[in-house]
Amino acid sequence: MERLSALRTRVVVMAGQEAPTVSRTRRKSATQHGGSTLADLHQALQDYLPVLLGLFKDGSQLQHNVQFAWMNQEDEAEETAISNAWYEVLSVLHLMAMLSLSQANLLLLPRTSCDGYQPKVSEENRRASVDIFLKAAGYLDCAVRHVLPQFPTSLREDLPVDLAEGVLRALCLQALGQGVDIQLGMAIDSAKATLAVKRRLACEMVKYWQQAQDNIMNLPLANGWGEKHRLFIKWKYVEAKAAAYYYHGLILDEGNTEKSHGMAVAALQAADEYFKESKRSCEAFNAASPLSRSPFQVLICLCAETHRFGEP
Repeated sequence: MERLSALRTRVVVMAGQEAPTVSRTRRKSATQHGGSTLADLHQALQDYLPVLLGLFKDGSQLQHNVQFAWMNQEDEAEETAISNAWYEVLSVLHLMAMLSLSQANLLLLPRTSCDGYQPKVSEENRRASVDIFLKAAGYLDCAVRHVLPQFPTSLREDLPVDLAEGVLRALCLQALGQGVDIQLGMAIDSAKATLAVKRRLACEMVKYWQQAQDNIMNLPLANGWGEKHRLFIKWKYVEAKAAAYYYHGLILDEGNTEKSHGMAVAALQAADEYFKESKRSCEAFNAASPLSRSPFQVLICLCAETHRFGEP
């Protein structure tokens, strides 16, 4: 227990350095401070998790004797404290996923190139971000498949909305959707990528974002952070549909029949309508409180909007 307490205190102190304990609407983003502390905090969580799992060995009752408290982001309650170690495991996995999204966030911030041209994201960073998005999705998938089933129904009802199954599933699908989004961007920049490949990636995006929206739309997200998260998913879903119809239309236009050309026109018109709708959704996301820190932030994940940090 001393080892557990020491490791958790280390996590709390490091998390506090990244996001000082202020009101939720003013909490600072980890992206403001660079990436080294994120990596250190992620390592601290990796050191903490196996010790935490030791509470479940050999039928130990310690798993019910320690109260764990976490601050919430999207729930109406500011904090939730539960005397169950599975709650701590779930919260740790959630935070590890959020840190991964933050790391991907940093990689996708455009940098000024050596040749002095427009700031851009390197292909190396884009490839690395895809791997990190998959890692985040893995943490969240583990939380849904292996940790949530450990909770009795009565206790699951006490979990904050931040850890509701719908939110965890939506975040997992969001991470997958953003990973495919980056892959589509790389395919667009590649002369070797065919229209069929681009359409397949766009259709994958539609699937992930639609499922993310289905999981989060009816949840009682109680404040600006939750509503902004919902707007983000709505925007990306519509944007994905615009891309899918666009590439589908281009493929249809390669046909040599009047019917295929007519279908191509219809698909491209649908793409144009979805594109206009996506611009409106993007503007709604940007205008929603809390306001985005910079224009680049709308291109990347909602890592800042979904952080939950532990308190002693």
